[in-house]
Amino acid sequence: MRQLEGYLSITPIAIDDTSDLREQVDQLSPGDIALFGTDRLGVPLDYLYIGLDPRDDYSEGRRNSINEVEFYDATSYCSGVPLATQPWAIKPYLTQRAALKDIDTMRDINSLEHPQAIRTFEPKGVIRLENGEVAVITDFIQGVRSCDSLIDEYRETMLPEEKARLIARTAFATMHYFHSLEKPYTMNDAQIKNFAFTISTKPWCIDTETFQQTNKDSAKISRFVRDVMNCAYSMSGQYNYDGQRMLDRELIIEYFIKLYEESIPDLYSYDTVDIVQTSIEGLKQDIAQGA
Repeated sequence: MRQLEGYLSITPIAIDDTSDLREQVDQLSPGDIALFGTDRLGVPLDYLYIGLDPRDDYSEGRRNSINEVEFYDATSYCSGVPLATQPWAIKPYLTQRAALKDIDTMRDINSLEHPQAIRTFEPKGVIRLENGEVAVITDFIQGVRSCDSLIDEYRETMLPEEKARLIARTAFATMHYFHSLEKPYTMNDAQIKNFAFTISTKPWCIDTETFQQTNKDSAKISRFVRDVMNCAYSMSGQYNYDGQRMLDRELIIEYFIKLYEESIPDLYSYDTVDIVQTSIEGLKQDIAQGA
């Protein structure tokens, strides 16, 4: 059942100052939609309403997050006249705290200046649902495809090697990027469904809800290793309908595990390198043996 049944005509509320979202979101009543930065529209929001037209076809090419994401064409109207239409993705969260944390994460990721910067969807606003939960509105970008949706296309046959390499390299590039930042992130749900790429095969981040910014001291190093392990086992655990493994074990080792292994001296401090290398070597053996 759709989370937004009955939300087909909503007069938006402006949140121009997003420095303290918690207080402003606390004031939203069930059914309220709040858009960020709407002072730049030049039209008083009292004259506007938003119409939401469900677009289930937008879900093609991308897959599940922890919570169900719904897709809409959002059209703004003024005095009954349509002004503009924009595709939206709307994701509900179990708690308001989780929603606001994810907004902060998305904004931080998109603000980073880095030659290999990987971006994610831009938060546009929030909706207070009738059940009291908060949903976050992000822009919808066509041409972004999750890795597991590419695998699904070949469940009846076999995944071509060049596409398997694309998936493994996308996973490596994404994980290496977030692990290499000055203030690094762990993904904490590094399943293959959470890796994606654009039409130009550039990595794209599709779900940041479980991301956690942390340091690489010895007490927390296992979180980074767990990311690598979860991703490798997720790739290794993909099978077609005949029970055949979709990604070859040697390919996972060559284009994901070894690439990460080679980067360990650059990613970790001297006192933790051996810990990580030992764990990754054990992972390599597990995958080689069919884990």
